[in-house]
Amino acid sequence: MLPEVLPQSGNKLQQIIVRGLILKTEFKPAEIDKYGLTFSHQGVAWNEKAKSAQFEYELSEAEISILKESAGTLDKEARVTQHNLSLIEKIESL
Repeated sequence: MLPEVLPQSGNKLQQIIVRGLILKTEFKPAEIDKYGLTFSHQGVAWNEKAKSAQFEYELSEAEISILKESAGTLDKEARVTQHNLSLIEKIESL
């Protein structure tokens, strides 16, 4: 879901930061096994462990800035959906 919120294009530095955010937050093979993640055209499914799992990431000021800018852009362009609303609210609280 995060890649959908992030800018798809921009200057080189911005896209390097975006790439770093995506790499930082992507699921690792061990997490996929632990949480029983499955990916299909209908979306992502997971097991009971995943429902209560919490993930913490350290973010730089530049990463936070891009996240907040992206969330603001989606809001201004009326592209907030029920699918991305909770993520946008978390980003705005950073």
